[in-house]
Amino acid sequence: MRRVTVLGLGLIGGSIGLALRERKPELRVVGIDRPEVITRPAAERAAHELIEHGDAARVEAALAAELVILAAPVSVIRQTLARALDRAEVVLDCGSTKRAICRSVQGHPRRGQFVPGHPMAGLPDGGIDQARADLFEARRWIVCPEQSLPDALARAEDLIRLLGAQVVHLSADEHDRAVARTSHVPQLLASALLTTATSAGAEPAAGPAFASATRVAGGPEAMWSDIFATNADEIAKALGELLGDLGTVQRGLAAEPPALAAALDLLARARGIRRSG
Repeated sequence: MRRVTVLGLGLIGGSIGLALRERKPELRVVGIDRPEVITRPAAERAAHELIEHGDAARVEAALAAELVILAAPVSVIRQTLARALDRAEVVLDCGSTKRAICRSVQGHPRRGQFVPGHPMAGLPDGGIDQARADLFEARRWIVCPEQSLPDALARAEDLIRLLGAQVVHLSADEHDRAVARTSHVPQLLASALLTTATSAGAEPAAGPAFASATRVAGGPEAMWSDIFATNADEIAKALGELLGDLGTVQRGLAAEPPALAAALDLLARARGIRRSG
């Protein structure tokens, strides 16, 4: 492999570029993004060649690479994926949800050259300036291989392992169901904890546990609006499960005298899971 094109030079795409340049220096990395991104010094470190996304001719040429990595918001991936499949030998995406992305190219004649993926790595703050070459080291990278051809899958997974990540296989349905509970609901829960505590004037009592629980609170609207729109059903189900547990606890604690059994049982179940892990 001689050239990889990365569309989207935020935290994920920028970190991919930095890692590839560090671990495979003979590989040429081409980066595509908005003007305000590609003019930053961090972008110049992440790619040998930088292309403004509005430069149609250069973008089309860059998509004709051996491997194209789409590291953009889900809506941008869905808009770009078919064009990338028309030109690239293999396309790997990094989108936060998978079902909607897979549906967008369901009938594409080269669908087998697409490897849906999602690196389970990140930082509280995104953007190219936060990118780092070791971001994926020992992190899981979910791959949804059910419709990918063996050669395309092998090439994508070779690159993922080169970045230091561990490949985990899930179907697109399994992926979206899982990340609703491990990423999307925690984002909402952290944000709710932070706003509730702030509204109550509780900041003076915030310690390390609160800081850890709210580390991911907030998040860029452009990214999260795509996630909520394309995984709304699974997020709603996960919230229902969470509210069921917490509602039982709330009703017990609101009783007079307080009934502690539900709260203590929730802690006990969590302890058991942590010890068995």
